Amino acid sequence: MSFAFGFSGDDIEDEDDLQEQDVLATKVSNYKISDEDQPSARTIPPKWHSFEDLLSSLPSQVSYNTVSVHTRSAANTSQDSANVGPNRTTIHRRSLFDIRQQLMAEADPSAHSEADTLLSGLENGDLTSGIYEGGFKTWECSLDLATLVTNLDFSQDWHIVELGAGSAVPSLAVLRSFLTARQTGTLKFTLCDYNEDVLRLCTAPNILLNYLQQISQHTAPRNDDEDEEGDLDIEELGDAFLQDAIQDMHSRNLSFDFISGGWGESFLELIPSLANSSVNTLILASETIYSPSSIRVFTDMLVRLLRRYTPRTPKAWVAAKKVYFGVGGGVDEFLGELRSYNAESTILLDTKDTGVGRVVLEITV
Repeated sequence: MSFAFGFSGDDIEDEDDLQEQDVLATKVSNYKISDEDQPSARTIPPKWHSFEDLLSSLPSQVSYNTVSVHTRSAANTSQDSANVGPNRTTIHRRSLFDIRQQLMAEADPSAHSEADTLLSGLENGDLTSGIYEGGFKTWECSLDLATLVTNLDFSQDWHIVELGAGSAVPSLAVLRSFLTARQTGTLKFTLCDYNEDVLRLCTAPNILLNYLQQISQHTAPRNDDEDEEGDLDIEELGDAFLQDAIQDMHSRNLSFDFISGGWGESFLELIPSLANSSVNTLILASETIYSPSSIRVFTDMLVRLLRRYTPRTPKAWVAAKKVYFGVGGGVDEFLGELRSYNAESTILLDTKDTGVGRVVLEITV
């Protein structure tokens, strides 16, 4: 059983046209969710991963491209996408063709493997419940969310939890802003995606790429309105390069946790409960409420996370399309579920000038 999103607007990055990396201009009309409303017996158990382990399987060379994100203030409660300021943040992402090449190299030609399943999802754009949740692609609402996260006060300590991170564009925007600000605060990330291979092949490499690009003293000035492609030659940088890079991140008050697997009680136990009550907690999520089943489990987990970090007044920023046609999810359904938990919501961004309306909501308890 499958459902088509059926969007007429800009939805998902087209990885086959690497010359046009502006996701907001991509036209996609037939990306699918398979068995979306059926509880999956194959839900992957949650698992914690270290940054070092996830990076250990990188090939000798990693190809990347960029996407530019407009920056806005979260103080604006309603804003059309046309009314954005001139400030932009350039995000580096591992190229989808590079991810595909590694998956093909790892696939077992004699038997159907997990790599084959992920390759199928990468080629077709399918989201198969309990198997692959679309994490390799940069989804449109993640860019909306990324526009709002660059204005945090980095003189304070922050814990950023991104649920359904995938390519992690919102967290990458936070990372680059933190490194630019050079403030005294600490920044901890907990990046979560259903598929371990998404964390290994996409999320963690993207963290490394953006860190290196931001701190490099040898990067030539470039026009942020232009897309860029390039390669990171890890072999040329030496055997100790990755370990040295991670240690340097720690010296800059940066730390990372990664969690794969399905949402639930075991998943929540893996997310750090920070003992320092002075740390600000911001939970980020985009495109996580596309079906009734995902709304229920996501809302329960989100509210429980927010209540864990009180009384520091934690908050969550959730980006979503107002309606997911043919699937049953959407903002109204999510808000209805939130009301049953007595949680509060505020609109931070309301985009109305595209085919399917989009919002970013702030959730508090």
